[in-house]
Amino acid sequence: MAGLPGGPNHNRANNSEWNTPMHIADLGDVKLHYRIDGDPNGAPVVFGNSLGTDLRLWDQVLPLLPQNLKFIRFDKRGHGLSQLTPGPYSMGTLVRDTERLLDHLKVKDCVFVGLSIGGMIAQGLAVKRLDLMRAMVLSNTAAKIGQPAM
Repeated sequence: MAGLPGGPNHNRANNSEWNTPMHIADLGDVKLHYRIDGDPNGAPVVFGNSLGTDLRLWDQVLPLLPQNLKFIRFDKRGHGLSQLTPGPYSMGTLVRDTERLLDHLKVKDCVFVGLSIGGMIAQGLAVKRLDLMRAMVLSNTAAKIGQPAM
C-alpha cells in the first residue's frame, strides 16, 4: 500500500514509526504487538482494525485527531507483529485477548474505535467488560458476520 511503512512510496527517513520502540504484551498464551501514541496522560482511545490489516491502518487517521488523547493500537492474534498461534480464532478468543491487553495496559473508560471485526470485538468487550469502555465508534461491522455454512 502506498504511504504505509514498507509500501512503494514509503520514506523511512521521514517516518517517526521507525524511531518508536516496539511493545509486546506477553499475555501467557499469546504475545500481542501494540503501540501507544499521543499524550500518555490523555483519555484513552483504542483502535481495533479489520482482518488482514495491522495497526498501521490508522497511521493516516491519528494526525487528524486531537493530540491530547492517548491512542492505543494493537495487532490482533495472527496479524502484524503479534504472535501467530494455531487457529482457528473464535470471537471469544479475540475479545479475551483485547480484554487482557487493556488490563495489562491498565486501561479503563476508553473510547473503542472498531472497524469490521474490530467493531465486533468492541461489541463483545462492551457486553463482557463495560468497565473498560465508555463509548464505541463502530464502522463497517455487525453483531454477527457470515453463517457457519459459508
